[in-house]
Amino acid sequence: MTEHDGERLVAWGDELVKLHDGFRRDLAELRRTSRLGPSLREHCLTFCEALHAHHTGEDAVLFPHLDRLHPELASVLTRLRDEHQVVARILNRIRTLVDSGAPDGVEAELERLTEDLEAHLDHEERELVPLLNQMIDMPEDL
Repeated sequence: MTEHDGERLVAWGDELVKLHDGFRRDLAELRRTSRLGPSLREHCLTFCEALHAHHTGEDAVLFPHLDRLHPELASVLTRLRDEHQVVARILNRIRTLVDSGAPDGVEAELERLTEDLEAHLDHEERELVPLLNQMIDMPEDL
């Protein structure tokens, strides 16, 4: 994190929204390419890995940090972790379908992913962005 005399130089919540907006764009592109064989596989792997890495980082670094600083967020963070698991299961189903070479069910799973992921991102932003934008200390591993 970059600090100058104790002042926040990065609005962490705004950065989270930018990252989430990228996931939203990538998911929309993935849905547009869901019928394009090799292209679908490439887009899916890239998107799935990036989203998985993001959620893993939140679960391993950001959420424990917030747990320590804001114990009142316990139920919010538990719900966000649970939502990460739901998204992970959908991503695994999509990967399996794409890897099978016969991705007939991919479109339905992408629709499910869109619905669940959008709800998750919106919820996370509502709950965490205002708090993150006030923080001047973030975990170094994030």
